[in-house]
Amino acid sequence: MILSTEGEVFEPGQEPLVAPGVRAIVFDAPAGIYVSWISAEREGSGDVGRFIDSLPKDRRVVFPNVISNRLARMLERRGFEASEESAPEFGRVDIFERLPRSA
Repeated sequence: MILSTEGEVFEPGQEPLVAPGVRAIVFDAPAGIYVSWISAEREGSGDVGRFIDSLPKDRRVVFPNVISNRLARMLERRGFEASEESAPEFGRVDIFERLPRSA
């Protein structure tokens, strides 16, 4: 998985290819793995679902500000729950999160 660095700027269409057919901006933060933006190169191919399934199960994974109903349903089917958290830069943020599973 390719991780982005804070402050990195991307031109539209130049976001990192993080898995076959999936472009995303992903940050590894102390509070978990944050997927702040995600897109399929071929919608309906299953590539985004496979990428979500590949994310570490032993880490908290967060998708902030999900505006796609399709993505929200994909996340819910995979055990993510709607929640919110506070961010100093943005205030209250709606998120979908999956908490880590213990071994």
